[in-house]
Amino acid sequence: MEPANRSDMAGGLGFPELTPLELVMGEVKRRLGPSLSIACAVDGSQMSDRAMAVGLSLFNNRRGDKFTVIHISDSAKNYLSKHLHPSHLKNYYVDMAHGARVTAEWLCREKEEGCSTCECLTRLADKRSVELLVMGSWGRKGEKLDVLGTVSDFSLRQSHCSICIVRSTGSSIGGMAGGGGGAGTPAGAVSARPAKYLFATDGSHAAHLAFCFLVNYLYRPSDAIHVVMVTTTDGTEEAKTVEQYRDYMVKHKINGGAYVKCIDLLSVTVPEGIVDSVPQYGCDVLVVGISGYGRKKLGSVSSDISNRASCTTIIIKDSREIISNRYLSAGSVTLTNEMQVGN
Repeated sequence: MEPANRSDMAGGLGFPELTPLELVMGEVKRRLGPSLSIACAVDGSQMSDRAMAVGLSLFNNRRGDKFTVIHISDSAKNYLSKHLHPSHLKNYYVDMAHGARVTAEWLCREKEEGCSTCECLTRLADKRSVELLVMGSWGRKGEKLDVLGTVSDFSLRQSHCSICIVRSTGSSIGGMAGGGGGAGTPAGAVSARPAKYLFATDGSHAAHLAFCFLVNYLYRPSDAIHVVMVTTTDGTEEAKTVEQYRDYMVKHKINGGAYVKCIDLLSVTVPEGIVDSVPQYGCDVLVVGISGYGRKKLGSVSSDISNRASCTTIIIKDSREIISNRYLSAGSVTLTNEMQVGN
């Protein structure tokens, strides 16, 4: 005899039947716990300042979050100016965190011989059990380190944690200015501006996990979440999925809305439809979930989303699937698969 479904058991005991999103929320809380481990990769560039500001804005001291500043140094680069040396960077970024009332741990490691900065960074993040790694979209001028082509793409492939890619063209989010976030507002300065998230879903379990991660760890009462499901069909079936998100948001008093966006594949691809939705709904941050992907597809997705988006992008990964190496085969239908359409 097969065991009864959890929601059926709850209903049989007189408790309200749990929805798919509520079941996944319970799964997320059990797996990750009440707090979040956030790390920010820095190199002394302006984008590092902006990434720090965004990372600090996502930190929640009341629930016991941990914040780590990671720097991979390279003694072979003896031409770097003094203000880019690890000792100076430590004081600079720890002070920035202190200014935001965050106690940050400084973690600096020398780049290992034969390993790239990307490899050292992701290994260190995984070793420290980081759950969200924040990084800028490019590094120091002249380094030719395009984070979208190297660090970000490598992290998306290799790291176990979720990734937040901060863009120079993105507006300020989540209560932190982040360098150029507003007229007369310096990098890392606190502002009262709430965040507006655009969450792209395909209705998969991976998408549900990403949504629950967003709601439980990043969303704050003053923020708003706009859920969008981009499709090349008439949207009839997709409307059922979107309704689940809408009902959950109403029940749990989450600001925002949920929508189906129908596109013509001959003129617009799914990634383009998602990215275009960011300004359409007045959002600052694009959030997607990735799971069940292969290496080739991951490169395409990171290129499509990260290169097209002019805003900060948070890519939430199912770490359990990655650790178990199920990502080597594209088994489940996820946002990753959908983004391959029309490419």
